[in-house]
Amino acid sequence: MNTTLYQFSRLRSLALCVSLAFTSAACAEETRDHYVPFPDGYGYMENREALQKATDNGDRKVIREHAWSLWAGIMQPAPGLDWPLWYTWPNTYGAFQPGAADPKATAQPAAAAAPARSITARNRDNAPHVNTPAPIYPVPERVKKAFPLGICTDPKGKHTVCDGKTFVNNGDIMIATESLSKEAMDDIRSRQLYLKDTLTREHEAGTPMIEVSDRFVVTKHMYWPVSASGVSPLPVWHNDYKPEYTGYAGYETWKTIVGIDPSGKTVGSEQELSFLFGVKRHDGTPMPTRRARARVHGIEDFYYHRVTQRDWDNFSEADKANLNAASNWSYNKDFGVGDYLVTVAMHVNTKELDSWTLQSVWWSDRPDEGQYSKHRPQLPQAKGPWQHYLLTDSYAVPPNKDGKLDIAVNPYIEGVIHPIATSCRNCHVRAGWPTGSAAGQASYQNPDCPGLLDYLTPKSGCLQEITLTDYLWIIPDRAID
Repeated sequence: MNTTLYQFSRLRSLALCVSLAFTSAACAEETRDHYVPFPDGYGYMENREALQKATDNGDRKVIREHAWSLWAGIMQPAPGLDWPLWYTWPNTYGAFQPGAADPKATAQPAAAAAPARSITARNRDNAPHVNTPAPIYPVPERVKKAFPLGICTDPKGKHTVCDGKTFVNNGDIMIATESLSKEAMDDIRSRQLYLKDTLTREHEAGTPMIEVSDRFVVTKHMYWPVSASGVSPLPVWHNDYKPEYTGYAGYETWKTIVGIDPSGKTVGSEQELSFLFGVKRHDGTPMPTRRARARVHGIEDFYYHRVTQRDWDNFSEADKANLNAASNWSYNKDFGVGDYLVTVAMHVNTKELDSWTLQSVWWSDRPDEGQYSKHRPQLPQAKGPWQHYLLTDSYAVPPNKDGKLDIAVNPYIEGVIHPIATSCRNCHVRAGWPTGSAAGQASYQNPDCPGLLDYLTPKSGCLQEITLTDYLWIIPDRAID
């Protein structure tokens, strides 16, 4: 039955149920009971005709109110858990595993079938002509020694952190998750979209697009480590680069840093903070540790989770390695029980419309300023500081006066790989199979359609040689042999 396809690997109380094929009906039933679907009252799958009309007409007020509501809704707390509801969802680590997984194989040893690639490295694979020269994050030696089963090798033979059952390696300080609605998990597993052979077969059959369920939801969520003691640094985006800038625009280079003090004792003060340890420039030379004056914020200004002993006991070694690598790179301390994770950025993509809804948020110390604060609705039922974030949207609205897409970029997520003048939609519409940098292959800015803000649709001529994967890069990115 379909429930055997879902891996709810984040439910720590169900550690024996993290396989792709559950070993008992009771286990499947217990897990299913804990899955928390998208809550009512936040617009999801409601008034789709009105949303389609607003998209067709470019009514940004309606679109943005919907986008804000989706963001607030998916961050609501899961009943009985001190995590947001998406934490109960299956993830891409589980979705893209062989069909006959060992139900007890919850650790991620270095003996993975294929060399490990971080999310940032996968993005580079898809953007051979676009990616900017990013810093290098060598895995700290103390992390290698503490969590040897959480260390893998990349295609060049260098050590990297493995993907964990909860957190996947982003290749930098951001601690990533990629969550899926259970309908999305079912689509991937039941149709074997996790296999390259399936994608190749569809391409050879001339399939123009592999369409997925209209209840397919995929998210990319970024946590940032915060120590329980003292004040931890966080770089914040203040439009540091203009759209015409084509160089590296990642958070390491931003001018402003804020502090986060979980105790609340120094909130509102300014502190001298150190940020970035053991990081290298793109050319391999050491990147200096930054010293900066930072205004201190309380933990309540963020969505946050304090890691418990139960959490820690149920994290895999790779999860712990991801957390510790991030904290050491950020503030030169190990991460452990009692420390905090704060939400700094998130993509939320839903197939409520055939052309998808794409929205992305990031934390800001100036949440009520600028175009990305506009049309934030009143949601008195929404718990948490969702209003402390800014939001960009990229729905299939008509092109702007220049015949192009508007810029839609998350500075945390896209800033570490793409130029500023890019668009979520222009990128996602290109997702397909086979991937590569040659003509007739899927990539971000392939030779067939190089414009990063061109108004593309699945019917665009430059995409016709590709079997599209319905705005989803996770399928070609993570498909296995």
